[in-house]
Amino acid sequence: MTVEEAAKFMGMARSSLYKMTSDQTIPFYRPNGKMIFFEKTDLLSWIRKNRVSSREEIDEEARLHMQRLSKDARNV
Repeated sequence: MTVEEAAKFMGMARSSLYKMTSDQTIPFYRPNGKMIFFEKTDLLSWIRKNRVSSREEIDEEARLHMQRLSKDARNV
């Protein structure tokens, strides 16, 4: 898809998308060295990779981490 199509799909400004390609923070294709294209599957993967955990998930992760630390301290 083109930059315009990708920007619409992602709900962001084209300028933001161009900045992300310049910074190489998002996957893209440049087959002729000038025009930029995106694969929908790449964009979806990128979106999923930048997921923010819920407070409940963070609390559970912290609980499990503390549990492991406590178990390790007892085994020393």
